[in-house]
Amino acid sequence: DLSPIAAGTFVALAECGYYDGVVFHRLVPGFVIQGGDPTGTGTGAPAYTNEDEPATATYTRGTLAMARTSAPDSVGSQFFIVLDDVAAEALAFYNTYQIIGSVASGMETADKIAAMPNTGEPNNAAINPVAMDSVTVTNP
Repeated sequence: DLSPIAAGTFVALAECGYYDGVVFHRLVPGFVIQGGDPTGTGTGAPAYTNEDEPATATYTRGTLAMARTSAPDSVGSQFFIVLDDVAAEALAFYNTYQIIGSVASGMETADKIAAMPNTGEPNNAAINPVAMDSVTVTNP
C-alpha cells in the first residue's frame, strides 16, 4: 500500500527470477545492504525506470526499500535492507526511497552479509559479494 508501483515491480522481478544469482554489491554495516543490480557494480538496472512515489512511513530495521539515483523517476531493480533503526533519520532526510515491505525472517543473515569486507567509503563495494539464491515475496 505504501508504494504500489515500486512494490509491483519488485514482486514481478522476483517472480520471474530476475534477482536469482544477483549479489549484494554495497555493504554499509549498521546502515544498509544493497542489491538488485544484475551487473553487481551498483550501476545496472532493467531497461526501464518507475515514477517516484512519496515515502510515507518510517525506515526501521528490516525495512525493504527501493534504491534510486539522484535523478527523478529513477527507481529500477535495486533495493536495500535497513540494518538499524538509526538509519531512519538519514534516509528520511531524502524521503525518496520507496518503502515496499519488510524482511519477515533472516535479518541475522543480512547482518552477516553487512559484516563482510567492503572497500569503505564512498562506495562500500562488497569485496566478496554474496549472491541471492532465490527471492520470494509473501503477503503478511
